[in-house]
Amino acid sequence: MKKSILALALFASALPAMASDVYVGLGFPGLFGIGFARPLNASFGLRAEYSGGIKVSKDGNQEGVNVVGSLQGSRLGAFADYYPFQGGLRLVAGLTSNDIQAKLTSTGTGTAQINGKQVDMSGQRFDITVKYPSSTPYLGIGWGHQQSDTKGLGGYLDAGVMVGSFGISASTSLVNVQGITQADVDAQIAKISDATNKLSVLPSVSLGLVYRF
Repeated sequence: MKKSILALALFASALPAMASDVYVGLGFPGLFGIGFARPLNASFGLRAEYSGGIKVSKDGNQEGVNVVGSLQGSRLGAFADYYPFQGGLRLVAGLTSNDIQAKLTSTGTGTAQINGKQVDMSGQRFDITVKYPSSTPYLGIGWGHQQSDTKGLGGYLDAGVMVGSFGISASTSLVNVQGITQADVDAQIAKISDATNKLSVLPSVSLGLVYRF
């Protein structure tokens, strides 16, 4: 968080002095966001923002297998805004640096299926991590941050997509145990990968308050 705020401050200091926006909002993939926007003229503007705050975990049990799942999401983005009608509507392109991942840890005394083979999970572990790329392009549309002499409070809205595919990794103690091979583990990972690869874009949306100074 501190590094992200420093990055926003460096971005702001590198731009020429003129009317600017600071803004805060709510959305996804980060629960909350802060940002800095600088309209360059009636047609173009630049922005940098950080969003984060999503970090949840949940425990469960299925047929004697303890399952712990966790999800976290944050990103730092740099964006260029284009105002085709020199009003509030803008087209957005940019790059994001992401920390978006889900982890699933399975332990316990029950049984589980690995590539169709039933295994006893007593004393064993199977961990899966699903992670979004660390850097992705962003495309979207939005409203707000346009050039204006009016200062004070306002609002903004952004909606778009980050383009990238999830990566899957696994760590397990089951290889060479109860007839489970590395090929079985790889096949199990491939099943999960096939499902996640259908999501080649991750939606992004945020809205909130702007202060123009």
